[in-house]
Amino acid sequence: MHCYRRMTAKRSGASFEDADVVANYVYRPPYPDALFTRLVEIAPAHAGLLDIGCGPGKIARPMAAHFGRVTAVDPSHDMLALARTLPGGGADNIEWIEDAAEHAQLGQRRFGLIVAAASIHWMQHEVLFPHLASHASRQHVVAVIGGDDAHEPPWQQQWLSFLTKWVFEVTGERFDPAVKSAYWQSYRPWLEIKGEEQFTSQPFEQSVADFIRCQHSRDTFTAARLGPRRADFDAELAELLMPHAINGRLVYRIRTSLVWGSIRAPS
Repeated sequence: MHCYRRMTAKRSGASFEDADVVANYVYRPPYPDALFTRLVEIAPAHAGLLDIGCGPGKIARPMAAHFGRVTAVDPSHDMLALARTLPGGGADNIEWIEDAAEHAQLGQRRFGLIVAAASIHWMQHEVLFPHLASHASRQHVVAVIGGDDAHEPPWQQQWLSFLTKWVFEVTGERFDPAVKSAYWQSYRPWLEIKGEEQFTSQPFEQSVADFIRCQHSRDTFTAARLGPRRADFDAELAELLMPHAINGRLVYRIRTSLVWGSIRAPS
């Protein structure tokens, strides 16, 4: 295991450097097992994997067993510190680099598989993709992963009403999934898309308290953004969830999307 650090300026997604957000990140549900199998299958080679915006290593740590070298990049010092303490985080073939993906110092490394999991929407694509192109193998795949929350749970309609209220309360903006989806998809013009797939997990069990903590790992509902409203947020969400819990525990599935392709050549 190696670690390299470079200081960066304040940028989009900086909330993930907050210690409270990092502490709550462990309550996010895991990706479906089938996703990892598919990543191994679509990789043109298994010498090197680059995980950008790696967070606590939800991709890097389990994939280290399948690649000769894994380079995991994230600008959050605390997030990388957490990653190193989690299962697989101390693997000798993982290098943790503290930096923004757009400017990460990658030396002469080339990667057959580049992964961005729930992170690419935070990045400056016009800077990111030329930088990635200079470190991508001639035969390479860029894989973009999204989705680590409850998929159509029994409380779905109440949850949407909750989001409609609280997104506006916190941000002053209307909750609009269509606008959010377009924002998340804005990377696509930079890729020659080769394939798309969705994966649904086995039932995942989590306490109501941990589900609520998970929401505080998401940018809109961080403790810093909620401020004194956090207690009301937590109480209202608990009231919504408890009728769907058995002995204080929820069961739901996770739906995760995978889009993969290669970086478009400059026009």
